[in-house]
Amino acid sequence: MKASPTEQTRAHERLKALARDYFGIGVSSLTPLAGDASTRDYARLTHRGGARPSSVGMIMPEPFTKETLPFIDVQAHLGEIGVRVPEIFAVDGEAGVILLEDCGDESLEDAWRRGGWERAEPLYAAALDMMTAMQEAPSAPTGGRLALTRRFDPEFFTNELHHTRKYAFEKLLGMETDERALDAAFRELCEEICRIPFRLTHRDFHGRNLMVLDGAVFAIDFQDARMGPALYDPASLVFDSYVDLGAEARDYLIARYWETCGHRLFSAKEEYERALRATAIQRNLKAIGTFAYQKAVRGAERYLESIPHTARMVQAHFEKRRDLGPLRASLEPFLDALLK
Repeated sequence: MKASPTEQTRAHERLKALARDYFGIGVSSLTPLAGDASTRDYARLTHRGGARPSSVGMIMPEPFTKETLPFIDVQAHLGEIGVRVPEIFAVDGEAGVILLEDCGDESLEDAWRRGGWERAEPLYAAALDMMTAMQEAPSAPTGGRLALTRRFDPEFFTNELHHTRKYAFEKLLGMETDERALDAAFRELCEEICRIPFRLTHRDFHGRNLMVLDGAVFAIDFQDARMGPALYDPASLVFDSYVDLGAEARDYLIARYWETCGHRLFSAKEEYERALRATAIQRNLKAIGTFAYQKAVRGAERYLESIPHTARMVQAHFEKRRDLGPLRASLEPFLDALLK
């Protein structure tokens, strides 16, 4: 649950005080920013004349400590391994706020929509380089880093797909499902993708969570980072549920990842592409469930517009993985209904 209006007002005042203390100058304006699907709120603070002209405040739904908030630990780890993430300027856990570096308003998705693939290509290449840095960093837990101790597993992935069954198939579509039959098919898929070599994953590595500032790409919304199938982040970026990159861009990204990382993980490119499609099926189905949940539980209808595109991608993945026919047959009535 997001902070109440009264709690937000108190948080805004605390953010202003943090910015004033950190930058040595008063805040000239504070503007709430559009939220995402999380329970966090954000605001941009301007403090012209300071060391930075602006900063961003993140407001958590409840107080926290530096030791228990995943965002802080993961931010430190990603910074240590060379991933560009917003700098943390100041923290007040009791007030539930963090003052962050402002990475601007343009996401990687925005860059693609405004300038097409010609402008976005080098930025997507930079995003893949970021992903490579994450995956090739030492994976042995050092200093108790949270992202290196949490892991995806088949049970976790299967539960995500049941979340989709419940909120997309049953609640959104109003269709009956055979939970037991779907469970068996879901588990087979999730066990397959968990046989892919594990690497550090962002967990939500798509165009809306990659910001573009002065030609550099920054990762945001990384607090759920964990060890998982190496193809999870590539699948999230290539088969983005929010934007249809088109065949040229997808083929470029698939080939580039193979050339930089994939050839060290798989014995053949065909094996790599099969594993990528299996991972993308789980990832895209999970996204459909998230969008339906936002409508059913939080009343947020804006996510519904992304469901048809995502359902079409799942169907396209099945065309590349004809051997997953039983799962496809089980899901086809629901995918067809999501396209209507």
